[in-house]
Amino acid sequence: MAKGPIYGEFDFSKGSGFGSSADGYARGGKAKPFWDKPAPAGEPSHLSKKQKASAKARAAAAGRPYPNLVDNAAAARRKEK
Repeated sequence: MAKGPIYGEFDFSKGSGFGSSADGYARGGKAKPFWDKPAPAGEPSHLSKKQKASAKARAAAAGRPYPNLVDNAAAARRKEK
C-alpha cells in the first residue's frame, strides 16, 4: 500500500489519482481539461437548434436552469442524425 493518509476504505495517497498532481490536474495530470486550453483558431461555430435543445435537456436532467460549457461541448461533440 502506498504511503499517505487513509480515510476509511479510500486511499488518498499521491499515486491513487485523487490528489493533485505535479501540474495541478487530477487524473494523473496527463492532459489539461478542454476549458483550460486556448480556443481553436478560426471562426467559432454555433450550435444548431437541435444541439441547443440537447444541451438544455442535459442541464435540466442535472438540475441546472441553463446549460454550462460542459453541456454545450457534449452537444457539439454528438453527431447529428
